[in-house]
Amino acid sequence: MLAAITVVVVLAGCTDDQTGGAGDAPRKTTLRVGLFPAANTLPVHAALTRGIFERHGLDVVLTEGQDLPLFMAAQAKGQYDIAMSTPTLVLVAAQKGLGLQVVSSTAQQTAQRPNAVWITTDPSIRSLADLRGGTLAVPSLTGIITDAVVYLLQRKGLQRNEVRLIQTPFPAMGDQLEAGHVNAAVATLPYSTAIVARGFLAHEDVIVEAVDAASGGAVAEAITTVWTVPRQFALDNPAAMTAWRDALREAVDALESDQNAARAMMADWLGIPSEILDEAPLPDWTVDITPRQLEPYVAIARQVGTIDSDPDTTTLVWQGP
Repeated sequence: MLAAITVVVVLAGCTDDQTGGAGDAPRKTTLRVGLFPAANTLPVHAALTRGIFERHGLDVVLTEGQDLPLFMAAQAKGQYDIAMSTPTLVLVAAQKGLGLQVVSSTAQQTAQRPNAVWITTDPSIRSLADLRGGTLAVPSLTGIITDAVVYLLQRKGLQRNEVRLIQTPFPAMGDQLEAGHVNAAVATLPYSTAIVARGFLAHEDVIVEAVDAASGGAVAEAITTVWTVPRQFALDNPAAMTAWRDALREAVDALESDQNAARAMMADWLGIPSEILDEAPLPDWTVDITPRQLEPYVAIARQVGTIDSDPDTTTLVWQGP
C-alpha cells in the first residue's frame, strides 16, 4: 500500500501559480509526485527535505511506493502530476495513448559506472545464458530491468520461459541468493553493493548491455529512471516543469559537492547501514534526457513484446515552452 507523505498544506483546488493579496507572496505550484525510494531518486528526496523545491516555487506532495505501473495508471487518471517511470513503461504509455511525456531523468549509467548489475553465488555462471533452467530475482516482472534481461537472453538464444524470473524486493535479494532460492539477482545501487559485500559476484549492468546492443554501440549511457508528466499539464504549467528540472539540478549539485552527506541522507532514507554505503559508489545523477537516448528502448521493447508499435521519441520528451 502506498504511503502518502504530505509535506505542505495546500488549499483545495490550488494547483497553479497564483498571486495573493497586497503584500502576500505568490502561491507556489503544487506538484503531486509518485516516487520509488532508491539511490537514483535521492535528488528528489534531497530537493524536498532541503527546501530546494520550495525555493523554486514548488510545493511537492510526495507519495512513496514500489509499483511503477501503478504510478503510471494513477497518473493517467489524474492522481499524479509527475511520476517516476522507466523508458519502456513510457513506451507502453505511448502505445496506450495515455498522453504522458518525459520531463526529466535523475540518473544515467554506463559500463564504467554501472547500476543494474546481475549478481551470482556460483563462479561457474559467467553469462546470462548459463542461467538456462535456473532462477533470476528481479524487482518486478515488468519494466526496464526485466525487459533488458529478456532482450539479452533472447540474443543468446534463450526464451523468457527458459529462465524463471522471480519478483523479489531489492533488500531480500541477498538472503534469497544465500539460501539458494535463486541462482542470480539483478540489483541496483546501493542494494547491489550491500549484496556483493556478502561475498557474491557482480557481473555487467544488464540495462547498459541491452542499450548498447540495441543501438549497435551508438548509445553508451542508459537512462533508466525517468519522470513523466501528463502532456496537457506540461502545456498548462511550463514554468513548473522548468522549476522541477532546475530544482533537481540544484539538488544534484548539492549531493555531489558533499558525498559524505549524500551517503548519510541515503542511509537514513533507505534504512541501509552506513558502513555499506561508505563502500558504495554514488549514482551518476543527471537531469537532462534527449529523444535519442530513448530510441534503443523502442528496439528492446519491441523485441521482447512489451510494445508492438514505433512511438515517436521526439514527442515523448518535454522540450520546454
